[in-house]
Amino acid sequence: MAEGKVGWVIFCLDDHYFAWPCAPNKAFDQHTGYAPGQKCSRRDLILELADALKLKGVKLILYFAGLNGYMKEPKVSTGLDDDGKEQTPPSRESRSRRLAILKEYADRYQDKIAGWWFDGVELNSYNEAPDDWSAIASIVRTPNPSAVIAFSYGSNEQANIRKGVDDFTGGDTWSKQNLARLIPRNLPAQNGILWHGKIYCGNVYHGQGDSNQFTDQELIDWIKTANAQGGVCTLDYPIDPKTGLLKDFGLAQLKRIGQAVKADN
Repeated sequence: MAEGKVGWVIFCLDDHYFAWPCAPNKAFDQHTGYAPGQKCSRRDLILELADALKLKGVKLILYFAGLNGYMKEPKVSTGLDDDGKEQTPPSRESRSRRLAILKEYADRYQDKIAGWWFDGVELNSYNEAPDDWSAIASIVRTPNPSAVIAFSYGSNEQANIRKGVDDFTGGDTWSKQNLARLIPRNLPAQNGILWHGKIYCGNVYHGQGDSNQFTDQELIDWIKTANAQGGVCTLDYPIDPKTGLLKDFGLAQLKRIGQAVKADN
């Protein structure tokens, strides 16, 4: 991942509330009581995307909100033995069920994906053995020893949640950023793991908007500065809900930025 300046993609395996996984999962169905295809997609979009990106030389990292919290569907919360509160550490049984879901995906995809970006964790989410932080690492890296891991911890997005487990920082942001400030030198990653900055580039948060909120040069300068200081960047562009594709204005900017950054490397 360290070498991939514009060479990797983060894609959502599940929605923000872990209620609509976009790939089949028997463990999810078993624990929540849903029939195959009722919640989890029958089509494995992850495998299709991984294969398509591989042809382009692009690595795939999966977003996964299923480790803790973000539970808005009572049937799913009950099925996972969860109280539905993101601040509460999952019970032992909840951790076991959640990790069974993760393991099914990790075993299926193996080295087709480069790593995982886990959303919604807290510092105490997986402290207790046997289903603890080290179990997450084992599940991810047994089928793919080179897989990288990040935990998005909202109180400190440049935190190292568990030494020896996470490789890069969550780096998430929720408002328009001062890009001159959002760089490794000003907000260093803890314990020497890879610094990661993630911003949304449309004029509305979370993949929405009708225009770009940053100029080309602002983004080019930010990426170059972060790379020079040992960091990597994620750009979140608006999606057209009718097609599932990046909106034209965002895609056009992304292409221009990619060409400019590659030209100097």
